[in-house]
Amino acid sequence: MLSPDLCQLLGYWRSLGGGKTVPERSLLDLRQLTNLLPWMFILEMGPDGGLRYRLAGSSLESALGRGMAGRTYSEIFSDHEQAAVMEELYAIAIVQSCGILRTGAFSFDEKEHFDMEVLALPFIEMRAMGGVVLVGVVRPFEAANQGFVDRWGGFRHDLTELLVVPSPRVMALPQLSPRVRVALEIMSLDIKAMDVEKVLEIDRLGTHGSYSEIPSVTLEHLTGAQTQNLN
Repeated sequence: MLSPDLCQLLGYWRSLGGGKTVPERSLLDLRQLTNLLPWMFILEMGPDGGLRYRLAGSSLESALGRGMAGRTYSEIFSDHEQAAVMEELYAIAIVQSCGILRTGAFSFDEKEHFDMEVLALPFIEMRAMGGVVLVGVVRPFEAANQGFVDRWGGFRHDLTELLVVPSPRVMALPQLSPRVRVALEIMSLDIKAMDVEKVLEIDRLGTHGSYSEIPSVTLEHLTGAQTQNLN
C-alpha cells in the first residue's frame, strides 16, 4: 500500500481538484506540506524536450551529495537504463497531464539499499513548456551521507510497479516508444491505473498494513469512451 507521506500529497492534490481536472500551480501552498518539503521535487520540460528539476528537497540533494535543482534528469540518472525509461514516462506524463507512481528498490552503493516509492502529479503552469509541471515526493529514507559525499552517477534503481494517476487524463500504451515497451516487457512490468479513491479511503481509515499492493485497475479496464475522453 502507498506510504502515508505519498498519500498526503495525493490527498492534497485531490483536494485541489486533481482527478477531475488538473490543478493550477498557483493553488499549490507548500506550507500545507512542510513535513514533505525535504523530499519533494518539481520537474518541468524544457524547449528541447528534456526534463529539468526546478526544485529538489534538501534531503534528496543530501542523499545524492550534490544539488539537483537546475539539473536535467538525464544528467543525474543517465547511466541507468531504467532511468532512461522513467525519463520518457515522465515526459509523456507531462504531455498527457497525468500523474505517475513508481515503486521498487534503489541503492547508492553495495551497502545501502532502500524501498522506493516516487509519486509525481501534474499541475498547470503556463510559464512551463507545455503548460504542465510534475510536483512529486519521494518516500522518506535514511541515507547516511552527513558529509555530503558526491554520489553523482552512482544511483541505481529497480522498478517493480508503474501506476498512472488519472487526472482524469491517462497515458495510453500506444503512446510509449517501442524501446520503452520492450524494456517494460523485459522487466515484466504492466502499466496500470491507480484506484485513487480506494487508496485515499485506505489512508483515511489507517489500514495501510492490511494491503500488500496498491489498489489499481488495468488500463484496459477503462471503457473505450473513457479512454477517448481521457486522451
